[in-house]
Amino acid sequence: MVNGPPSQHFIPISRAEIKRLLLAEAGENSDNLSKISDILEGLWHHRMHSTQESLKQMYSDFDPDSPDEISEIFDPTLFVNQFSVALSNGNWLEITDEEMQVALGGEDIFPISLDVRFDEFKTLKTFKLGEKTVKSVRDPSLFAKHILRKEPTQVDVEVYERIIQVMQFHERAWFENNGTLRNYPGAEAKGLHLRLFKTIPKLDLEVIFPNTSPNMRRIDQVKILAPLIGGLATLGMKFGPLLFGYGTGETSLALIGGILSVLVTYILKSWTKYMKTKEAYLSQVSKDLYFKGQANNQAVINMVIDFSEEQEVKEALLAYSFLFLDSEQQHTMQSLDVRIENWLAKHGAEVDFEVDDALNKLLELGLLNREGNESNSENPLSPEEQITILEPVATLARLDEIWDGIYNY
Repeated sequence: MVNGPPSQHFIPISRAEIKRLLLAEAGENSDNLSKISDILEGLWHHRMHSTQESLKQMYSDFDPDSPDEISEIFDPTLFVNQFSVALSNGNWLEITDEEMQVALGGEDIFPISLDVRFDEFKTLKTFKLGEKTVKSVRDPSLFAKHILRKEPTQVDVEVYERIIQVMQFHERAWFENNGTLRNYPGAEAKGLHLRLFKTIPKLDLEVIFPNTSPNMRRIDQVKILAPLIGGLATLGMKFGPLLFGYGTGETSLALIGGILSVLVTYILKSWTKYMKTKEAYLSQVSKDLYFKGQANNQAVINMVIDFSEEQEVKEALLAYSFLFLDSEQQHTMQSLDVRIENWLAKHGAEVDFEVDDALNKLLELGLLNREGNESNSENPLSPEEQITILEPVATLARLDEIWDGIYNY
């Protein structure tokens, strides 16, 4: 059994690998199962192609990469809704406000907190696909490295495997009316922006936003202010009595000038250190996102459709294969769900398998036997119902019939 309730429907094992593993278990029946898989892949590729073209057509009116002029004022609601459906079909989940707040309040890889100006967005949605733990190398502080001789250590970091952002900025007039024209991102901000990233730490989610202001950690503020405070204290103890007339001799302009010179030097030193720290943070973020960015705008639609197609085929293939391989057991919906989840866990993927969705795919295709007849998609499956499928030869005939009937001109 899978230990603990898995939190994701996303199946992280590739379609090719799942197919290879299932064919190995099918033995002498692997040839028919392979043919069934091929036709399922072809059918879903055709279905998803229609969705892809529809989304691209809707998106073309506010694609930032379009050669045509894009209006600042447009309503992307219809596209966003349809795009969200495609994401849901591919087992993407929308990032909750709670998850976002946790990310804003913490830090993981990047030693910095970023303030995101959320009010500048007219439309904003963030989606995640898959969660896992990765190893990351964390460098010790300069003191620990040079004085204590500590080496870099490996730490576990919780990450989202994929993140998609859907963003629309307010128009220029909004920034003018709010007195924040300095933050207006310019003509490049026009349109509806789609961004796809990979392997983003959960507690550093804010680094993927384009309109952030870096906030120094308290420990870094201490490091920056310490020399200034220490310098002022030293000057106070050394020259304070003279300045206030408690020491011998007169307070000359040269002495005052020297004190002010040292004070300004400490201030400049602290400010320079702050700017260098800030620049190092921003450079680290920019470099990391350069390698984590996978696609922008229309290319995101193409990748989302590919992800969704993979997930749909994997679900249908897993359900069919285990109904076939375990035909003597005659699974119910619940027993099939447990069987597939355990099989996936054995191969390193803890998944909350959507057995009802997978069986509905087979039901729609007419691949399930119900009361001696072929599938009746108008009547939903009940949890206690024993489920059987058409034999492989009959399944191939049925799928071939569907394929031949796609175009009846």
